[in-house]
Amino acid sequence: MRCFFAAWPDVATRAALAALSAGVARSVAHRRVTRPGDLHLTLVFIGELADADAIKLARAANATRFVPFDWKLNMLGFFEPANVVWAGGEAVAPLLDLADQLRTTLDEMSVSYDARPLVPHVTLLRGVNQFAAQRIDSLTWRVDSVALYGSDGSGLQSRYTRVSY
Repeated sequence: MRCFFAAWPDVATRAALAALSAGVARSVAHRRVTRPGDLHLTLVFIGELADADAIKLARAANATRFVPFDWKLNMLGFFEPANVVWAGGEAVAPLLDLADQLRTTLDEMSVSYDARPLVPHVTLLRGVNQFAAQRIDSLTWRVDSVALYGSDGSGLQSRYTRVSY
């Protein structure tokens, strides 16, 4: 299973992100809109893991302690060549600290991961050919939990599930 550490939005934030996504979807040609229940902030992408390793990492994620913080999303952006439109905001210190803490846990457990610098974002649309970055009215997300998630890439769109232990 392909795994990643992520934060999932609360109901109100998810609804606001879904509304934002729907608005953008009306303005650009696209292949796929992220389902509201799948909107998330990836903190560290890990990749393929055996089930036993995923369970160990799920326990480690559950043991992660941090002070909840507010993350302000205030822009829409575009990743090329992935052709993804995203909503994001500044990589604030608490967000970077949380990602670093999770990476340290992975290092201590000798688990490899994607070490590229964190670009905090929530994927809204896929299969967009071009999109100009733009500012949006600020949306505040209270990041208060983190967990390990797995993706099932079978079918047309991945399904994300929280890894239980």
